[in-house]
Amino acid sequence: MKKVLYITRHIVSNYGSVLQAYATQEAIKKVGASPVCIDYFRTDELPENLVATRLSTSKWNKNPLTKAVFMLTQKPVYALADKRFAQYRKIVKVTERQYHTEQELRDNLPEADVYMTGSDQTWNTVVCGELDPAYFLSFVPKDRRKVAYGASFGGKLSDSELNSVKPLLKEYESISVREDSGVKLLEKMDIKASQVLDPTFLLDKKDWEKLLPDRKTDEKYALVYQLHPNKAFDKYAGAYAKKHGLKLYRISHCFHHAVRSGKLVLCPPVEEFLWYIKNAQVLLTDSFHGTAFAIGLNTPFLDILPSSYSERISSILTLTGCENRILKDYNDFDTAAQPIDFDKVNAVIKSEREKSYAILQNMIGD
Repeated sequence: MKKVLYITRHIVSNYGSVLQAYATQEAIKKVGASPVCIDYFRTDELPENLVATRLSTSKWNKNPLTKAVFMLTQKPVYALADKRFAQYRKIVKVTERQYHTEQELRDNLPEADVYMTGSDQTWNTVVCGELDPAYFLSFVPKDRRKVAYGASFGGKLSDSELNSVKPLLKEYESISVREDSGVKLLEKMDIKASQVLDPTFLLDKKDWEKLLPDRKTDEKYALVYQLHPNKAFDKYAGAYAKKHGLKLYRISHCFHHAVRSGKLVLCPPVEEFLWYIKNAQVLLTDSFHGTAFAIGLNTPFLDILPSSYSERISSILTLTGCENRILKDYNDFDTAAQPIDFDKVNAVIKSEREKSYAILQNMIGD
């Protein structure tokens, strides 16, 4: 059984990050290999440093007063999220050693048959606003096997950024990416790549349902999973629930989101997160992974596209024929209530899943 060491953005305190790492792990098992996630996260992303790192690229970084307000309000939020998600991440098997720098990885390289870059914007800029060579497997010698499954650039990168990582990408034996925009970016560098499903789609509905708590509900509710500030989204969610006679729940790791519309469900375990999506009448979201789990669990949904990094959402909606699930008018309270032909959607995902597994199997080998 081949050992696969993969690196991904598993340490971020949100549900998509944890569950895509878990899905990658389980998918690698399904093709007959042994997966371990490299427990890597930068020093500026350590819990005690993360708020200051985010402040450095925030609009709050203007003067001593705004900086103080940001630190005082955000530190408790990040502390709570980190404490909760440290427990939730235990579903992912990681290396015994933690790594915080590229040099630490290079000096203490874990042994494996295959080294893999995983998904979840690994090839996008990190919190401090720069590309991290570690996610391009810069620490792995050239004579080792390097592959990428479902890697994502997140959005557009500058020509100088692309040129900086091109030599590293050229060392990969095989590359697959999550979005069609990623294929095009690699084509600009004369690098061939396949487009595959996000790892969360490699597990089917039954796989995810195994994680759900054994609890029934007859409650009719709409669910909000919102990652980006948007007052119009907040107002719309409240109005939608009222118009359709639904209770409104909101899942968030931020306790100050209690002032927004809906009853706050604060940082529930990942199993509860999936349960709330599974049992909702509709999910209102601006999240790619929120959309992915709604599709995977066959829950009606509506996307309010964020102002940035919306390509990944648009890509999966186009693939599944769900482009009409994008909200285009905040006075539209009917689109979200329209049924989705999940038989058709499931057939598309099943076909693409088979293709993606074949690519993953070929990358790892027998």
